[in-house]
Amino acid sequence: MNPGDVKKFIVAGGALVVLVLVSCGLTGCKTPWSKDGNQSDSSTSNTNTTEIPGLVPDPGEAGKATIPGIITNSKGIRDDIYNYILINHQDSEKTREALFQEARVLQNALLDANDKVKSINHGDEITRAGDCLRYISPQDASKVENSFVSMFINTDARHKAFEAFDRQIGGQSFAGTPYDQRKTACTFTPDSLPN
Repeated sequence: MNPGDVKKFIVAGGALVVLVLVSCGLTGCKTPWSKDGNQSDSSTSNTNTTEIPGLVPDPGEAGKATIPGIITNSKGIRDDIYNYILINHQDSEKTREALFQEARVLQNALLDANDKVKSINHGDEITRAGDCLRYISPQDASKVENSFVSMFINTDARHKAFEAFDRQIGGQSFAGTPYDQRKTACTFTPDSLPN
């Protein structure tokens, strides 16, 4: 297949769920700043989080009480995920923005998991968010995305919502963005960011 060809992705029911369940089963899906937490990305393992600008207060267990969690940051995503992105991707504003995009669509997918039409729309949005991340970080996108998803789906209720979403989109196909047009999959302007 030529790089410019539109790739078709058929969502294999449960494949991502298995990845997340195995990952969380091994790590407990602990946040990187929690006591004995798992640091999914070693790029910042020696960083003192008090030195990272923009962090919001850790929502702790209260942030796990509901699927939407606690949102106080300007990006409109869960505070635990917002902090995770800032902590683990300090070196790239573009990567942070791509993950903020993916966090918003994953959050909507979990909240709308019982609606087939909305789930299919979110499946398409997730495909585009992944294409944006692959544009920003082509060599590391899979590693970054796998770590991110395992942190995102970190409670039983979120696992169940993701499984429901996965069932809704089972068997659907989503057109990927052509390789040379992946920048257009981003909901922000990558070229306007320094790194």
